[in-house]
Amino acid sequence: MYERATKRVVVDAGHGGNDPGAIGNGMQEKDLTLQAAQYMYKRLQELGIPASITRDSDESLSRQERIDSAFTFGKDPDVILVSNHINAGGGEGAEIVYALRNDSTLADMALNNIGEAGQIKRKVYQRRLPENPNQDYYYIIRETKPTEAILVEYGFIDNAKDAAKLKNNLDSYVEGVVKAIAEYSNVAYTPPGVTGETYTVQRGDTLYKIANMFNTTVAELQRLNNLTSDTLTIGQVLQIRQQAEIPSDTMTYTVQKGDTLYKIADMFNTTVAEIKRLNNLTSDIISVGQVLRVKEQESLPELPNDITIYTVQRGDTLYDIANKFNTSVDTIKQLNNLTSNNIYIGQELRVPANEIEDEEEYIIYEVVKGDSLWSIAQRFGITVDELINLNNLTSINLQIGDQLKVPGSNNSKTYTVKNGDTLWSIAKSNNITVDELKSANNLTSNLLSIGQVLIIPR
Repeated sequence: MYERATKRVVVDAGHGGNDPGAIGNGMQEKDLTLQAAQYMYKRLQELGIPASITRDSDESLSRQERIDSAFTFGKDPDVILVSNHINAGGGEGAEIVYALRNDSTLADMALNNIGEAGQIKRKVYQRRLPENPNQDYYYIIRETKPTEAILVEYGFIDNAKDAAKLKNNLDSYVEGVVKAIAEYSNVAYTPPGVTGETYTVQRGDTLYKIANMFNTTVAELQRLNNLTSDTLTIGQVLQIRQQAEIPSDTMTYTVQKGDTLYKIADMFNTTVAEIKRLNNLTSDIISVGQVLRVKEQESLPELPNDITIYTVQRGDTLYDIANKFNTSVDTIKQLNNLTSNNIYIGQELRVPANEIEDEEEYIIYEVVKGDSLWSIAQRFGITVDELINLNNLTSINLQIGDQLKVPGSNNSKTYTVKNGDTLWSIAKSNNITVDELKSANNLTSNLLSIGQVLIIPR
């Protein structure tokens, strides 16, 4: 039995009818959003979560009709509104916008699940109306108070890589949002197609994939279902016999909120690959309450004097870290019992204690309104390509508040302009002259804007 849902969900399919939305690579946004919304609506019903859908066909909805549909369950903060969209603009990956009235918990959970389904994770953020920063940018969020609203962009339709992913994997990305909603709503989550001792074949399934999913064999599935070939059809119902016996040298672990396979692997000094092997997992997606088999490895030896701990940063690769510590990728893998080159932000790695100083020192620059990669590169005397490589950027799109590493030295730092600041007050507090401050920042006037980042020579 499912627990009683604490939330109700309105599923919105963006655009439709006369409004195709974004177009690219032979696809229209309105078709993909309808596919996403229909899939989400069906899955929420299967999980016992009350849901409605703003449109279930290719129809035009006026602004007011869409807003009215969002209030199917009334104007209630316990209603979740999910507006499904596809991005454009040449970027790559998924991102989620959440309402100014809400926190990022649900959006974070959903984007993490989309990432575990194989899509690049861009960001979770809030977007404000330029003419009134106290209001949300998108009307479907702004005019549907007090619902808890998120707008999900699953990928970029005008990016060839994303277009291929959207064509083949959109349902998997949507399933990540469904899983997040279930956990957020205090509802037991089960993967699509699972009903008791039977499994309903989904698009893309093979006997081998299903056998791995249920810790059985292809031969056993064929025997149970009197199959004479490996051919399956979507919607076909198979009898499943799960093997529950746990090897004597393993223990069980119940997944907690915030867990990932990487975190659990670290906890038990093992690897993600080993956990997936023990549990016949075909993806990195796990759910709160799921019971996993784990095998704790022998502890690493006590940290010797010639070994130090390095915490993985955004953009790091094993190759980068090896270069930083004047060692090899194989050495780092051996020191940490790694079986692949996959690492994640926040992971602690044992590395040789011989870090080499960067030949060039850097400072952090915070992106402000009007910035572009070109203008920032010009300002700091480097090329756009150098700026992209320095920050491991996968897109040329910048957001206000992004922090970038730029060439600097011990002779400079940065300062973000605050309300009431003047060139004179900033110069005085840093014991320099106004002319020195203007020269360091190529300023031709004394005008400043809140949030502007200044280089402070010293």
